[in-house]
Amino acid sequence: MKNNLPVLTNDRQPRNLRDGWIHNTMRLLVVSPHPDDFDAIGSTLKFLAGNGNPLRAVVTHGGSGIEDSYRPGATLAEKRALRENEQRNSLRFFGLPENCLTFFRSNSDTDDQPMDEMENLSTLEALVRQKTPDIIFLPHHNDKNNGHRVIYSLVRQIAIRSKLPLALLLNSDPKTISMHTDFYFAFDEDEAAWKAKLHRFHDTQHQRNLNTRGYGLDERVLRHNRHLARELALTEPYAEAFELETYNYSTQ
Repeated sequence: MKNNLPVLTNDRQPRNLRDGWIHNTMRLLVVSPHPDDFDAIGSTLKFLAGNGNPLRAVVTHGGSGIEDSYRPGATLAEKRALRENEQRNSLRFFGLPENCLTFFRSNSDTDDQPMDEMENLSTLEALVRQKTPDIIFLPHHNDKNNGHRVIYSLVRQIAIRSKLPLALLLNSDPKTISMHTDFYFAFDEDEAAWKAKLHRFHDTQHQRNLNTRGYGLDERVLRHNRHLARELALTEPYAEAFELETYNYSTQ
């Protein structure tokens, strides 16, 4: 079983996660800037959880991305509750035990996005330390979404401050501008159908995509996964992709 995460920065060829690059003893933490970011890499996470890797999730609370027409007159607190309930339902379908999910009650800006500030850093750092991860999954920083960029900044600061070996796997999603692929997880049509169902639990975002794009959140994410598979010249029709960053490894 390979376990070479610390040295992959010296060999930047894309690696298939099915080949055992993440040993099943490694503790995994997903830090999501919004409800539904976990689901964007749901197939990879399902594979690793099935492989025996301990898996936890910290999801930032927030009511952004809900159209006023979805629930006319809804308060911000009600919108946040809607999105948290969607995340609980999707992760229940995924199979993540309730006690493995924690919501990060962040200080937010006027768009209800988390802010890059000391109180948020301290709160998130305490949550991360409780989970003692070996690997943290989160969206890439080269991204159009400010919430993604802020959470990356906070997690990076935590990784530097921890003084312990820690790897970040930054995932590509439809708002990622560009990134280098160090790892990928390829999957077929049956897995894509499962992933589509996972995303449809986020009905507030699904309906917004139907209204603004003419197709749902499920298709938006799967279109991106098809693009990644073509870009990597894979035989499978879909892929999730990740860039590696490592901190506090003696090889660096």
